[in-house]
Amino acid sequence: MKKTLLYITLILSLFVLGACGGTSSASGEKKEITIGATAGPYSDQLKEGVIPILEKEGYKVKIVEFNDYIQPNIALNEGEIDANLFQNRNYLKQFNKDHDMDLVAPYAVPTAPIGLYSEKHTSLDDIKEGTTIATPNDPTNLARSLNMLEDFGLIKINEDAEPTTVSEKDIIDNKLNLKIKPVDPAQTPRSLGDTDFAFINGNYALASGLKLDEAVEIEKTPESYLIYVTLRKEDVDKPFAKALEKAYRSDEFLDYTNKNAKGYVKPPYQLGKEGK
Repeated sequence: MKKTLLYITLILSLFVLGACGGTSSASGEKKEITIGATAGPYSDQLKEGVIPILEKEGYKVKIVEFNDYIQPNIALNEGEIDANLFQNRNYLKQFNKDHDMDLVAPYAVPTAPIGLYSEKHTSLDDIKEGTTIATPNDPTNLARSLNMLEDFGLIKINEDAEPTTVSEKDIIDNKLNLKIKPVDPAQTPRSLGDTDFAFINGNYALASGLKLDEAVEIEKTPESYLIYVTLRKEDVDKPFAKALEKAYRSDEFLDYTNKNAKGYVKPPYQLGKEGK
Protein backbone atom coordinates (compact mmCIF):
# COMPACT_ATOMS: atom_id res chain seq x y z
CA MET A 1 0.00 0.00 0.00
CA LYS A 2 2.78 2.40 0.96
CA LYS A 3 4.60 1.59 -2.28
CA THR A 4 1.42 2.27 -4.26
CA LEU A 5 0.89 5.65 -2.56
CA LEU A 6 4.53 6.58 -3.15
CA TYR A 7 4.18 5.68 -6.83
CA ILE A 8 1.01 7.75 -7.21
CA THR A 9 2.66 10.71 -5.45
CA LEU A 10 5.67 10.50 -7.75
CA ILE A 11 3.46 10.43 -10.86
CA LEU A 12 1.47 13.46 -9.66
CA SER A 13 4.68 15.35 -8.89
CA LEU A 14 6.03 14.72 -12.36
CA PHE A 15 2.72 15.86 -13.87
CA VAL A 16 2.79 19.13 -11.91
CA LEU A 17 6.39 19.80 -12.86
CA GLY A 18 5.55 19.16 -16.50
CA ALA A 19 2.62 21.58 -16.34
CA CYS A 20 4.78 24.29 -14.76
CA GLY A 21 7.35 23.87 -17.50
CA GLY A 22 4.93 24.79 -20.28
CA THR A 23 6.95 27.84 -21.33
CA SER A 24 10.05 25.75 -22.10
CA SER A 25 10.94 22.94 -24.46
CA ALA A 26 11.71 19.41 -23.35
CA SER A 27 15.39 20.41 -23.22
CA GLY A 28 14.59 23.23 -20.80
CA GLU A 29 15.06 25.92 -23.46
CA LYS A 30 12.94 29.06 -22.97
CA LYS A 31 10.31 29.20 -25.74
CA GLU A 32 8.30 32.26 -24.70
CA ILE A 33 9.82 35.73 -25.06
CA THR A 34 8.44 38.99 -23.72
CA ILE A 35 9.81 42.12 -25.40
CA GLY A 36 9.22 45.72 -24.36
CA ALA A 37 8.99 48.41 -27.04
CA THR A 38 7.60 51.87 -27.54
CA ALA A 39 4.43 51.99 -29.62
CA GLY A 40 5.09 52.66 -33.28
CA PRO A 41 7.65 51.46 -35.80
CA TYR A 42 9.77 49.20 -33.58
CA SER A 43 6.75 47.46 -32.11
CA ASP A 44 5.41 47.09 -35.67
CA GLN A 45 8.74 45.65 -36.87
CA LEU A 46 8.48 43.00 -34.20
CA LYS A 47 4.85 42.14 -34.93
CA GLU A 48 5.09 42.08 -38.69
CA GLY A 49 8.72 41.26 -39.51
CA VAL A 50 10.32 39.37 -36.62
CA ILE A 51 7.65 37.43 -34.73
CA PRO A 52 6.56 35.41 -37.81
CA ILE A 53 10.17 34.22 -38.16
CA LEU A 54 10.43 33.28 -34.49
CA GLU A 55 7.10 31.47 -34.57
CA LYS A 56 8.45 29.18 -37.28
CA GLU A 57 11.17 28.24 -34.78
CA GLY A 58 8.61 27.34 -32.15
CA TYR A 59 8.73 30.56 -30.11
CA LYS A 60 5.83 32.53 -28.70
CA VAL A 61 6.45 36.26 -28.43
CA LYS A 62 4.57 38.82 -26.37
CA ILE A 63 5.08 42.56 -26.86
CA VAL A 64 4.64 44.96 -23.96
CA GLU A 65 4.31 48.57 -25.15
CA PHE A 66 5.72 51.44 -23.09
CA ASN A 67 5.15 55.18 -23.52
CA ASP A 68 8.36 56.46 -21.95
CA TYR A 69 12.12 55.88 -22.00
CA ILE A 70 12.51 54.87 -18.34
CA GLN A 71 10.25 51.93 -17.57
CA PRO A 72 11.45 49.58 -20.37
CA ASN A 73 14.94 49.39 -18.83
CA ILE A 74 13.63 49.04 -15.29
CA ALA A 75 11.31 46.22 -16.38
CA LEU A 76 14.16 44.48 -18.20
CA ASN A 77 16.58 44.81 -15.30
CA GLU A 78 13.98 43.40 -12.90
CA GLY A 79 13.24 40.43 -15.16
CA GLU A 80 9.68 41.43 -16.03
CA ILE A 81 10.56 41.33 -19.75
CA ASP A 82 13.30 39.47 -21.65
CA ALA A 83 14.46 42.23 -24.00
CA ASN A 84 13.54 45.75 -25.03
CA LEU A 85 13.68 47.80 -28.19
CA PHE A 86 13.56 51.59 -27.98
CA GLN A 87 16.98 53.13 -27.30
CA ASN A 88 20.36 53.93 -28.78
CA ARG A 89 23.67 52.90 -27.26
CA ASN A 90 24.54 56.37 -26.00
CA TYR A 91 21.27 56.58 -24.08
CA LEU A 92 21.78 53.10 -22.63
CA LYS A 93 25.34 53.89 -21.55
CA GLN A 94 24.16 56.92 -19.59
CA PHE A 95 21.13 55.04 -18.20
CA ASN A 96 23.34 52.20 -16.93
CA LYS A 97 25.58 54.73 -15.24
CA ASP A 98 22.75 56.69 -13.65
CA HIS A 99 20.84 53.62 -12.42
CA ASP A 100 23.71 51.24 -11.62
CA MET A 101 22.63 48.70 -14.24
CA ASP A 102 24.59 46.52 -16.64
CA LEU A 103 22.22 46.06 -19.58
CA VAL A 104 23.81 45.40 -22.97
CA ALA A 105 22.88 46.29 -26.56
CA PRO A 106 24.42 43.70 -28.91
CA TYR A 107 22.99 44.78 -32.30
CA ALA A 108 20.98 47.54 -33.96
CA VAL A 109 17.75 47.42 -35.96
CA PRO A 110 16.47 49.56 -38.87
CA THR A 111 15.98 52.98 -37.34
CA ALA A 112 13.69 55.89 -38.10
CA PRO A 113 15.94 58.97 -37.78
CA ILE A 114 15.23 62.01 -35.63
CA GLY A 115 14.01 64.93 -37.71
CA LEU A 116 13.10 68.61 -37.52
CA TYR A 117 9.37 69.05 -38.24
CA SER A 118 7.03 72.01 -38.54
CA GLU A 119 3.36 72.69 -39.20
CA LYS A 120 4.12 76.30 -40.14
CA HIS A 121 7.38 76.24 -42.10
CA THR A 122 9.03 74.23 -44.86
CA SER A 123 12.65 75.42 -44.79
CA LEU A 124 15.49 76.28 -42.45
CA ASP A 125 15.42 79.69 -44.14
CA ASP A 126 12.21 80.35 -42.19
CA ILE A 127 14.11 80.33 -38.90
CA LYS A 128 14.24 83.94 -37.75
CA GLU A 129 14.88 85.96 -34.60
CA GLY A 130 13.11 84.37 -31.62
CA THR A 131 11.98 81.21 -33.41
CA THR A 132 10.71 78.59 -30.95
CA ILE A 133 12.06 75.05 -31.29
CA ALA A 134 10.96 72.07 -29.18
CA THR A 135 13.43 69.27 -28.46
CA PRO A 136 13.23 65.97 -26.57
CA ASN A 137 14.25 66.58 -22.96
CA ASP A 138 16.21 63.37 -22.35
CA PRO A 139 19.97 64.15 -22.40
CA THR A 140 20.87 62.00 -25.42
CA ASN A 141 18.19 63.28 -27.79
CA LEU A 142 18.51 66.85 -26.54
CA ALA A 143 22.19 66.62 -27.44
CA ARG A 144 21.36 65.26 -30.90
CA SER A 145 18.97 68.14 -31.49
CA LEU A 146 21.43 70.81 -30.39
CA ASN A 147 24.23 69.27 -32.44
CA MET A 148 21.95 69.42 -35.49
CA LEU A 149 21.24 73.09 -34.81
CA GLU A 150 24.98 73.70 -34.71
CA ASP A 151 25.40 71.79 -37.99
CA PHE A 152 22.76 74.12 -39.47
CA GLY A 153 24.92 77.09 -38.40
CA LEU A 154 22.25 78.42 -36.03
CA ILE A 155 24.06 78.05 -32.70
CA LYS A 156 27.57 77.42 -31.47
CA ILE A 157 28.33 74.88 -28.74
CA ASN A 158 31.29 75.00 -26.36
CA GLU A 159 33.94 72.83 -28.00
CA ASP A 160 34.86 71.36 -24.61
CA ALA A 161 31.35 69.98 -24.10
CA GLU A 162 30.79 66.23 -24.35
CA PRO A 163 28.93 65.79 -27.69
CA THR A 164 26.58 63.09 -26.36
CA THR A 165 25.41 65.11 -23.34
CA VAL A 166 25.28 68.65 -24.73
CA SER A 167 22.57 70.80 -23.13
CA GLU A 168 21.36 74.39 -23.33
CA LYS A 169 24.08 75.49 -20.87
CA ASP A 170 26.73 74.52 -23.43
CA ILE A 171 25.44 77.01 -26.04
CA ILE A 172 27.90 79.88 -26.26
CA ASP A 173 26.43 81.65 -29.29
CA ASN A 174 22.72 81.92 -30.16
CA LYS A 175 22.72 84.80 -32.61
CA LEU A 176 19.01 84.53 -33.46
CA ASN A 177 17.99 84.17 -29.81
CA LEU A 178 16.28 80.89 -30.60
CA LYS A 179 13.87 79.78 -27.88
CA ILE A 180 14.67 76.12 -27.20
CA LYS A 181 11.95 74.23 -25.31
CA PRO A 182 12.85 70.72 -24.09
CA VAL A 183 9.74 68.55 -23.59
CA ASP A 184 9.03 64.88 -22.93
CA PRO A 185 10.01 62.97 -26.12
CA ALA A 186 6.53 61.49 -26.49
CA GLN A 187 5.04 65.00 -26.44
CA THR A 188 7.22 66.48 -29.20
CA PRO A 189 4.66 65.80 -31.98
CA ARG A 190 1.97 67.62 -29.96
CA SER A 191 4.31 70.57 -29.42
CA LEU A 192 4.14 71.42 -33.13
CA GLY A 193 0.98 73.43 -32.54
CA ASP A 194 2.71 75.65 -29.98
CA THR A 195 6.16 76.04 -31.56
CA ASP A 196 7.68 76.91 -34.91
CA PHE A 197 9.68 73.69 -35.18
CA ALA A 198 10.19 70.50 -33.19
CA PHE A 199 12.85 67.81 -33.20
CA ILE A 200 10.94 64.52 -33.09
CA ASN A 201 12.34 61.02 -32.74
CA GLY A 202 11.41 58.85 -35.70
CA ASN A 203 9.30 56.41 -33.70
CA TYR A 204 7.17 59.20 -32.22
CA ALA A 205 6.93 60.98 -35.57
CA LEU A 206 5.60 57.88 -37.31
CA ALA A 207 3.32 56.93 -34.41
CA SER A 208 1.72 60.39 -34.60
CA GLY A 209 1.04 60.10 -38.33
CA LEU A 210 3.99 62.14 -39.60
CA LYS A 211 6.08 60.82 -42.48
CA LEU A 212 9.88 60.82 -42.56
CA ASP A 213 9.90 62.66 -45.89
CA GLU A 214 7.77 65.45 -44.35
CA ALA A 215 10.61 66.56 -42.10
CA VAL A 216 12.27 69.90 -42.83
CA GLU A 217 15.59 68.19 -42.11
CA ILE A 218 16.56 64.62 -41.17
CA GLU A 219 19.57 63.57 -39.10
CA LYS A 220 22.38 61.69 -40.83
CA THR A 221 22.19 59.10 -38.07
CA PRO A 222 25.54 57.63 -36.89
CA GLU A 223 25.64 53.99 -35.80
CA SER A 224 25.75 54.84 -32.09
CA TYR A 225 22.34 56.52 -32.45
CA LEU A 226 20.62 53.60 -34.13
CA ILE A 227 18.01 51.77 -32.06
CA TYR A 228 19.36 48.60 -30.43
CA VAL A 229 17.90 45.41 -29.03
CA THR A 230 18.78 45.45 -25.32
CA LEU A 231 19.21 42.43 -23.05
CA ARG A 232 20.40 41.50 -19.60
CA LYS A 233 24.09 40.69 -19.83
CA GLU A 234 23.60 37.13 -18.59
CA ASP A 235 21.06 36.39 -21.35
CA VAL A 236 23.08 37.41 -24.42
CA ASP A 237 24.20 33.88 -25.32
CA LYS A 238 20.98 32.09 -24.39
CA PRO A 239 19.09 30.32 -27.22
CA PHE A 240 16.12 32.71 -27.16
CA ALA A 241 18.44 35.72 -27.52
CA LYS A 242 20.32 34.09 -30.38
CA ALA A 243 17.05 33.20 -32.10
CA LEU A 244 15.90 36.84 -31.83
CA GLU A 245 19.17 38.07 -33.31
CA LYS A 246 19.05 35.49 -36.11
CA ALA A 247 15.57 36.72 -37.04
CA TYR A 248 16.74 40.32 -37.32
CA ARG A 249 19.77 39.32 -39.39
CA SER A 250 17.75 37.13 -41.75
CA ASP A 251 17.16 37.68 -45.46
CA GLU A 252 13.44 37.50 -44.71
CA PHE A 253 13.61 40.49 -42.37
CA LEU A 254 15.76 42.41 -44.86
CA ASP A 255 12.99 41.91 -47.43
CA TYR A 256 10.48 43.20 -44.89
CA THR A 257 12.67 46.25 -44.23
CA ASN A 258 12.98 47.10 -47.91
CA LYS A 259 9.22 46.88 -48.41
CA ASN A 260 8.02 48.54 -45.22
CA ALA A 261 10.74 50.81 -43.84
CA LYS A 262 11.69 53.23 -46.58
CA GLY A 263 13.70 56.14 -45.19
CA TYR A 264 14.98 54.15 -42.22
CA VAL A 265 18.69 53.91 -41.49
CA LYS A 266 19.75 50.29 -41.91
CA PRO A 267 22.14 48.59 -39.45
CA PRO A 268 25.56 47.43 -40.68
CA TYR A 269 24.54 43.77 -41.09
CA GLN A 270 21.76 44.71 -43.51
CA LEU A 271 23.97 47.06 -45.46
CA GLY A 272 26.56 44.28 -45.67
CA LYS A 273 23.99 41.91 -47.19
CA GLU A 274 23.31 44.52 -49.86
CA GLY A 275 27.00 45.11 -50.50
CA LYS A 276 26.93 48.69 -49.26
